Amino acid sequence: MDEGRSCGDCSLCCKLLGVEAIDKPAGSWCGHFHRGRGCSVYETRPAACATFNCLWLSSPGLDERWLPDRSHLVLFTEQDGRRLTVVVDPSDPLAWRREPFYSRIKAMSQRAADGYELLISTGDRRAVVFPDQDIDLGLVDPSHKIISGYADRDGARVPFAMVLSDVADATVIPGP
Repeated sequence: MDEGRSCGDCSLCCKLLGVEAIDKPAGSWCGHFHRGRGCSVYETRPAACATFNCLWLSSPGLDERWLPDRSHLVLFTEQDGRRLTVVVDPSDPLAWRREPFYSRIKAMSQRAADGYELLISTGDRRAVVFPDQDIDLGLVDPSHKIISGYADRDGARVPFAMVLSDVADATVIPGP
């Protein structure tokens, strides 16, 4: 965590993220959160909440414009740091496409060539961001797995994204 940063009045993660341990669905306010008072179970909050790492708190390169309640974006890593997930507030679904956010997200997607993923999540809608294109996966069941990367096709390296409910039921959405 950046020593000078704290959540302050920001609580967007308490709305956007799901917490299985307390049956809190993504996209709805946590029943333990109260405006002006914060989390009523903070001392005994679920591990998912206690260990959550909002990248705005830990990334000095993300300035005040990236504060989640201002940007309408919550950023965190998954899969041992190999996936950057950007959760977008459904009340402002195009927030990630506005500047200064979009150009920075595109710059962060440069790591896709090295096997990293950048996933945009807006409600149940998912998109995968690559340096040269975005692949809109549409509505995706949250229990399904998303895999993205590059594949060789006709001698060219092309981006792809797959939605898997299981290996036998894969939907591949290639880039153009």
